[in-house]
Amino acid sequence: MKLTAFKILALLYLVLNLSACGTMISLVEQDYSVYAGVTRDFQAMQQGGILAVLAVIDLPLSFVLDTLMLPVTLSQ
Repeated sequence: MKLTAFKILALLYLVLNLSACGTMISLVEQDYSVYAGVTRDFQAMQQGGILAVLAVIDLPLSFVLDTLMLPVTLSQ
């Protein structure tokens, strides 16, 4: 039972840390282009490997956060 709870907590921690990381990285690097997080995810998918799998998971989250951040990116 404890092992299952640990697995669930570890998965939840990873998902929460993964959420929209393409967008967050773009904003930290001051890349204010429109939908920069989605673009970053597509670039990671083209490179392949394990990051491509994570980018597929992150893509819808980056799309939502990029859409919410449009007023910020368009004002820059």
